[in-house]
Amino acid sequence: VANLASDEQVTTQVAPAGDTTQRNADGSVKIGRQVTSQTDQRLTVSQLKPPRMCNRPADVGDLLEVSYLGTVLDTGDVFDGSTIKVDGQGVPGRGGDITLFFVLGKQPFGQFPPGWDVGLQGICVGERRRLIIPPALAYGKQGAPKRGIPPDATLQYDITLVSVNGQQLLSNS
Repeated sequence: VANLASDEQVTTQVAPAGDTTQRNADGSVKIGRQVTSQTDQRLTVSQLKPPRMCNRPADVGDLLEVSYLGTVLDTGDVFDGSTIKVDGQGVPGRGGDITLFFVLGKQPFGQFPPGWDVGLQGICVGERRRLIIPPALAYGKQGAPKRGIPPDATLQYDITLVSVNGQQLLSNS
């Protein structure tokens, strides 16, 4: 997804539609399991705002500072964001911050959807991207009900990169 052009959209199939049932070698369904299937799982990345300049795109291992908004694609319901308030109060544990940090490609499981690691490769400071993340790269069949994410939900994130490894875009304004 590196070097995404303005208004360009890139879609990658990450898992095909079909049977996802856990089976024995003979093809029978494993004990305690049910027959399951999934629709095509596609990750879509589009650029909402290009960077003014890009000297160094983000890569695996970089510390990214981002602001973001997360919604459930089917309903438009907001479930998370770097500036979200609950009952007028900031989200516990964020200390009132309006951005947050994570290491690209090295985040702990469940901190953010794995789709972030794919969709933010090559992003530049000041760039804003929209990620449409399928359930397979989000919260899967279980969802995250406490966060308002239903099972098998496709998620949309609008993410702006604020800094890479502490380096912000220097502005002349």
